[in-house]
Amino acid sequence: MTQDDAMTNVNNKTAPAFELSWCSDPSQAQALTALFLQQLSPAYISHSELQEQRAIAIGEWRPDLPALFETQLRETLALAAAAANARVAVARIDGALAGFALISIDDTRRAARSFATLDDLVVDARFQGMGLGGQLFDWVCAELQRHGVQRLFLESGIGNTRAHDFFHARGCTTVSVTMLKELDGTTAQSHDRRATP
Repeated sequence: MTQDDAMTNVNNKTAPAFELSWCSDPSQAQALTALFLQQLSPAYISHSELQEQRAIAIGEWRPDLPALFETQLRETLALAAAAANARVAVARIDGALAGFALISIDDTRRAARSFATLDDLVVDARFQGMGLGGQLFDWVCAELQRHGVQRLFLESGIGNTRAHDFFHARGCTTVSVTMLKELDGTTAQSHDRRATP
């Protein structure tokens, strides 16, 4: 199938054949970052984006997010090459990047069951609605299970209802609600007011 054939399939919304694999090439960080930035929405922000310094407030990304995210990805890809606890799964169609997932694998082994965390799952807008997100999620789950991981945790911003529906449809269960209190006197503004897409 040529790139033109693939784009015809995309425009007609038929499901193209996606190639799924692990990536450990730091030179891919720029392309992965560009895809992540295309899909940004304030609703995506959850507590991990605040903890990992990707966001500065509820519904507000850091102004230097592109450079920060690319640096994080480059480091993650370098670690993945050393078979460490960080992994990047990529989806391609005819060699072109279509989506990716960032995964952290717990290596402390202190939990009752081994686990990993799905940090990000991003699908290029051109391929959304074609089943790629589900294929990528299922592939990651199968790969983790094959490597002895028994649980997969993930989180999603409180207003990211499309993501919530997506993960619930794949057997994920809500296990907690994360709350935030600003201790410096500022007020965390309502997600509804600040985080509209």
